[in-house]
Amino acid sequence: MIPGFLKLTLLLKTSLFTLLFISITTLANAQGENGVDVSGSASFTNKGISTIPSLTLGKPAAIFNLSVGKRLSFDPEIRFSMEGKPWSFLFWFRYQLVQHEKFHLKIGANSAISFADVFAVSNEVPRELIEARRFLAGEINSSYIISNNITIGTYYLYSRGFDPTVPDNTHFISLNSTFSSIPLSNNFFFNVRPQAYYLIIDENTGFYAAVNIALGYQSLPFTISSTINKEISSEIAGNVDPLWNLSINYAFAF
Repeated sequence: MIPGFLKLTLLLKTSLFTLLFISITTLANAQGENGVDVSGSASFTNKGISTIPSLTLGKPAAIFNLSVGKRLSFDPEIRFSMEGKPWSFLFWFRYQLVQHEKFHLKIGANSAISFADVFAVSNEVPRELIEARRFLAGEINSSYIISNNITIGTYYLYSRGFDPTVPDNTHFISLNSTFSSIPLSNNFFFNVRPQAYYLIIDENTGFYAAVNIALGYQSLPFTISSTINKEISSEIAGNVDPLWNLSINYAFAF
């Protein structure tokens, strides 16, 4: 049970961060008017899911993304539980290495912090604490445009952990495709993004399949989406199988 005062404190934290996000998007809008590409999104989900399944939050969460820049961009991603506790902060810098008509190749690097609830005893009194866990990561992201609505690609992520409670080395290798703006009746559309990926966490490996499906309306910036993750074969402990969620998303671009 969370005491009423703590619930109020967490609610205030969440409200303040939402106001901060609105302020950042307002400033970003000014940058967009000055010729800098700005885009982002806010998502609210019943179950926070991570790219790495073992880092999944597993309860309601809010996720805020922002991207500022053109060929070189700064792409922070801030995630909170709906209780107002931090889940993870990722600070990406990405560079469009190749940008041809059909083929794109992007590289990126980030400094990230993942948070976890831990219990400690102080003066014989158990206390719940939030532990910050540090990571550095790099990525290579390639995509090939088959048509206006179909893209295929590969994605590789390497993450290095710097704390005893996290893996030292994580490798994420994905084959993915995107089917976007598939029309339905009355201006409704949906996007489908299936992927198969191979995961190596220190000495353990796993093979998984996942799909993200989003439903939207042409004149609105909101979509409803679901991500489903299924373990095919894995030695990695701590994963929920199958893993799925529902999300409401708001996207913007200037």
